[in-house]
Amino acid sequence: MIERIARAHGNRVQQIEQAIDLVRFDVTRFRVDNDTLGEQSIPLEAGATVITSAFGMIRAAATTARRPRQSIGGNYSKLGDGLAREARLGHTEVGSFVFPVLMRVGEPIADPVPALPSSMFDAVRPESQERRVFRTLAQTLLLFERHIIQSGREPRLRDLTPVIIAGGSKEIFAQMSRALAEPSVSWLETRFDWAASEMIAENTPERVIIPAEARYLVDTTVKLLSTPQREPLLVVTGPIIHISHAPGDPFGEIAIQAPSQNGSRNGRIEVRVHAAELTQLHHWMDTATTVVVQGVVERRPGHVARLRKIASPKELSETLTGL
Repeated sequence: MIERIARAHGNRVQQIEQAIDLVRFDVTRFRVDNDTLGEQSIPLEAGATVITSAFGMIRAAATTARRPRQSIGGNYSKLGDGLAREARLGHTEVGSFVFPVLMRVGEPIADPVPALPSSMFDAVRPESQERRVFRTLAQTLLLFERHIIQSGREPRLRDLTPVIIAGGSKEIFAQMSRALAEPSVSWLETRFDWAASEMIAENTPERVIIPAEARYLVDTTVKLLSTPQREPLLVVTGPIIHISHAPGDPFGEIAIQAPSQNGSRNGRIEVRVHAAELTQLHHWMDTATTVVVQGVVERRPGHVARLRKIASPKELSETLTGL
């Protein structure tokens, strides 16, 4: 059976077997290279540094996936640390130095909060906690590469706002700097393969490369994020999991998935939106697109938290430049 599938798709049997084995796993492949042509190895010390840095980046992303912050300090999330410990190191692969980190995508934890009250509504399966960790890391690295590396100029704190909102923190970039500081490392690549068992947006990153010569930009970022600051924006990020709208009403309501601050279950933030935006919002919900809203969140005892004012959600990957 597997051989017939492989022939039909023009793939090797091993590739099909691996795809089946990893159907419920998100995989992040960390790869570094050196300047020596033909080398298929790096110094052991450098390899150990890269592995340690990879875990540090994942651990930090597991905390900022729950709430964006520019510096974690000692305030790592216990729930986030539990997710980071679930990551597994796979077998190394052919290349200068390639190793996969595997995260089994679990079932989303059901939120007992009742659906938004309305005569018409639509909903999708929530994002799993494990997927949110790797997605946060991927989008953070992509926005850093796009907004900071590509610009080639020394960043200011306001330039890092999109990165912070996506989940970037001092700790992620401090670990990146450690890996790039190794004399034998000329670049750090992260490649993401997403589990087929859970939907992922089409524009979610698949590959990000940070060259060693950009390390001064990484170090500058670490310094900026180390400076005590007020939160740059009060923001909520996550996929849309519920939309409701009463016919004829000029407004509708959506629910954005955001981790609960009081436990491991999924949380949600209700947001009032203009009915004219519902077509686009339905598309983002159906494609698991990460969205961003900003404003003041009202905590209501016995009810779902709600954004105080009407908002216009934006797509994370494309619209943060103007924030």
